[in-house]
Amino acid sequence: MSFTTYLYIGFAIYGAFVLYVGFVGAKRIKTLSDFSVAGEALGPIPLGLAFTATFFSAATFLGYVGFAYAWGQTALWIFLAIFGGSTLGFIVIAKGVRESNTNIKALSLPDWLGEIYKSDAVRGLVVLVIMIQLFYVGGQFSAGGTLLSGLLDVDYQKAIWIIALITVGYVTLGGLFADVYTSIGQTILMMFAGVVVFGSGFFLIKGGLTGVTTALAQQNPYFITLTNPDALHMYSAAAIFGVILVEFAFAGQPQLLSKILALKDPKDMKKMIWTWIVASFLCLLVIFGGLYMLVIDPTLPKPDYAVVEYVKRFLHPIMGTVLAVAIVAAIMSTACGLLLVMTTCIANDLYLKIFVKHGIIKTSEQKAKKNALIMTKVLPAIFGIISVLLALNPPKFMGVMVWIGISGVASATLAPMIIALLWPKRICPKAAIAGLVAGEGVYLFLYMFSKIEKSVMAAGAWGVVASFIVMWLISSYTMNKNEETAQVKQS
Repeated sequence: MSFTTYLYIGFAIYGAFVLYVGFVGAKRIKTLSDFSVAGEALGPIPLGLAFTATFFSAATFLGYVGFAYAWGQTALWIFLAIFGGSTLGFIVIAKGVRESNTNIKALSLPDWLGEIYKSDAVRGLVVLVIMIQLFYVGGQFSAGGTLLSGLLDVDYQKAIWIIALITVGYVTLGGLFADVYTSIGQTILMMFAGVVVFGSGFFLIKGGLTGVTTALAQQNPYFITLTNPDALHMYSAAAIFGVILVEFAFAGQPQLLSKILALKDPKDMKKMIWTWIVASFLCLLVIFGGLYMLVIDPTLPKPDYAVVEYVKRFLHPIMGTVLAVAIVAAIMSTACGLLLVMTTCIANDLYLKIFVKHGIIKTSEQKAKKNALIMTKVLPAIFGIISVLLALNPPKFMGVMVWIGISGVASATLAPMIIALLWPKRICPKAAIAGLVAGEGVYLFLYMFSKIEKSVMAAGAWGVVASFIVMWLISSYTMNKNEETAQVKQS
């Protein structure tokens, strides 16, 4: 059989699998909690694998491989930032969030922050911030279109509609149940792909990793330096710090937080974290494929095509099919998690806990809950269509489109999360609101409006720093005022 035939069979089997799991999950969804966090009834290993699948999106399997192809070994800072920074972020954030949620019973990041700060203004602002994740979903669909058009010669725009249709279908049917149980298979494929790509270089390139370094140095000395002036994200030590910081923040992204909130027993968090550590390391090995392709053929017109070309040229059709399906799995698992989170934000946090709660929309509690569940069947399709429209014209680097959404959320929400977890005495609604606005404002100004910062990752990191400083100052002022008031009352 030809490689194309193998691919069609592989994609057909995978598509049938995710839709089947969606139908199975649909039988278990009776409430909005079932849709959003699976009723807090899942174990640590399935959730650790699901966390990994949602974390490693097309940005890893296409975008970060593209970074390595474009900038050489300098791009391996991404590997270190994720495996080090994101793992630390997971450890810092996960335990505190899940333990606190034993009583709060939050369904999402806006829900959790709104309850922690006892502020619906905080809840509403975080909902608005999370809507920037439409760019993230668009980046996933763009990656799917790039992959299918490159491997199967399918029209790019038709390909992204196909990816979107299947993804919206199974998240609408099965909610987090479908997301988690499809993610188990997805993560296994992704780990296998990472190991296969990494190991293949030792057979294709003389001298293995040493040979790769020698060949890259001959092409461009900056390909083997710690910083590369041509790289969007690794052009200076400060920018690299920004990458590490924003990867730390990424562990608190809303689509990942939903997996933490779904853990049945908070005591099992250590098992979930260790599952992530092992799985993430193996998945990240795929980045080396960009370096191998750069050594073999540095003339590709588009960096994001590096892994596609590597699969087509050098891997056995069966191995190539597994890798291609793994990339589609990464795309769909992340897009599914994002669509699920945005739907929950609108149905639960905006509709139920702001509009209905404050009488802006007048209806009975029973009917409101029914309406919220209906929204879970409609909103994924709406968000999917918007995301496809954003992806109709593919960006130069798909990873940049993805990070517009990631940095947009991290810049506003990380500081309120960290302060609530590590310094609970500083919990102050006014500080949280100011921090949210400051962080998002700095990010948008530096990257989206003024273009002062060329790295979307670094811009997100500076937003995080600004948010943290503003929150610390305002909470300090509030604490001092409260102490003065207490002293006056005592006297």
